[in-house]
Amino acid sequence: MQRFSDQVEERTLELAWSLWVEVGVSGWTRRHAASAIDPEPLILFTAALRDLDPRLRDESTDWCIRYGRYVSAARLRNLLRSEPPKVQSAFGEYAATVNAHAGVRWPGATQPRPYRPTGRSRIEDFTRPALIVLRLRALFGVGARAELIRSFLAHPDAAPSAADLAGEVSYTKRNVADELESLRMAGLLRVTPARNQLRYRLARPRELWAFGGRRPSRFPRWSATFRLLCAMLDLARRADALDPAVRAVEARRALRHLSAELEQAGFEPPSAEATGLASWCDFEQWALDLTASLASGDLSVPRTAWSNSPDSSPGGAAPPGTAGLPAEGEASLAPTAGAGREARGPRE
Repeated sequence: MQRFSDQVEERTLELAWSLWVEVGVSGWTRRHAASAIDPEPLILFTAALRDLDPRLRDESTDWCIRYGRYVSAARLRNLLRSEPPKVQSAFGEYAATVNAHAGVRWPGATQPRPYRPTGRSRIEDFTRPALIVLRLRALFGVGARAELIRSFLAHPDAAPSAADLAGEVSYTKRNVADELESLRMAGLLRVTPARNQLRYRLARPRELWAFGGRRPSRFPRWSATFRLLCAMLDLARRADALDPAVRAVEARRALRHLSAELEQAGFEPPSAEATGLASWCDFEQWALDLTASLASGDLSVPRTAWSNSPDSSPGGAAPPGTAGLPAEGEASLAPTAGAGREARGPRE
């Protein structure tokens, strides 16, 4: 029987491979055609996996070298600040390797590893729903404006403030406020004062969707999801050497520390009813179910960060007048995560 840590690692790699293949990395299996993929959190997550799968590391590096112009160094820097030291350290080598071959200046770079680009990465179709983030950057440039438009497409009925959006898109509040004003002047947004704040709404959601192209049905919060997975991987590896009673204590501690990530990603934690050794069994099953769901692409739509506001709507909701239409890309989703091994490795 596979160890718990081995199963979590396998499903985590299946997820990472599928997301990278969706954006053009050389590989065979992709299951996230209906999910918007966010490049910067994915890059940090892949770097954090280090040598868990050298081929994934090398093929994703090849993609970053070829398409680095669509990656925001400023956003990487902002996201990197909230990562633990070991993730920052792992990203240092990854960033240095990309910088050495692509002529970009990603933050946190240390020493590059020996590397030769494979040249196999290729985005064949920017119009695919999963690539909406890259498509918006091709249209509006790599910066806060494209991310704000992505956020409003994901939550078309929400009315966030500049502070809400700064946390959502991982740009500074000043940068976000400037871009919001530009979008308001262009007629894309309307502004409403509320409790000493300005709240922003889409003025013409249908027109924006028509301009933005084919929509994914899901806009997962990948930063929170990946932080959750990294913590889960760390606990699973340590648990193999721990006494069963200690495992249960560590699981409860991890869930307390990850409460914000669980809320942001929209995942329900395991039941708190079990106690003692049974609580570890519940945690283990919950972790396996969650990683299998993520790897298969059958993840639930995350809630919005503003879900407690009367002005908000569920994350990933369709814009008014499009709710009855099928989301594009769903046919590519595989039903389970069990066939993930074929995703690993490049196309020949």
